[in-house]
Amino acid sequence: MVKKNLILFFGSSGGIGQELNKILIKKYKVISFYNKTRISKKGKLTKKINFLSNKDINNISKIVNLNNYRIIILNFASIKIDKLSLYVEEKDYKKTMEINVNGFFKVINKVIPFMMKNKWGRVINVSSTGGILGDKGTILYSMSKNATLSMMRVMSKEYGKFNITFNTLKLGNFNLGLFKKLNKEYRKKLLNKVPSKKTGDIKDILFAIDFLIKANYVNGSSINIDGGLEE
Repeated sequence: MVKKNLILFFGSSGGIGQELNKILIKKYKVISFYNKTRISKKGKLTKKINFLSNKDINNISKIVNLNNYRIIILNFASIKIDKLSLYVEEKDYKKTMEINVNGFFKVINKVIPFMMKNKWGRVINVSSTGGILGDKGTILYSMSKNATLSMMRVMSKEYGKFNITFNTLKLGNFNLGLFKKLNKEYRKKLLNKVPSKKTGDIKDILFAIDFLIKANYVNGSSINIDGGLEE
């Protein structure tokens, strides 16, 4: 009997996450994890999690019997503290790395024994083109996103023999969440860097997620969904 897919969706309460959630729950069994922003429970299995709490991370395996599912980790969870490098405090660095890197790493290590037992698993980490390239004032975010990109590449080599894949989605501009809060001139400036001069559609992300779930031979990859933003 083929086991049903289960998506553990971390950071599902953001602007893009909430819109994506509405579509994913129609196609997959999804556990939607959030931290500060509570999301509607209508038609969803939702759980609060703090990536700084080992207890919360350890409780992931107690929500449902993970042995009964083919598990997909979909990670949108991250924080972004914008400061010039000169003004970065140690507490800023520690918090960014604990949430964006260490917490995600602990989640994977908690779930991966179940993936190995099932001889199947998918880890999809969501980053951004801007985060990988870096810009003034984004040193903490850029450091953390490049760290997780390297982490995914290494783990793809370590666990590929178990049919577990690790891939990264690098997003550009979508007319949701933080992008909508930017002033009109700055949004125009960002879109001028995109050949098509437009934002992406949530379905572009969904297509990529579906593809990575189905594909067995795509591993350690970084897929840009940014309209050609990266040079």
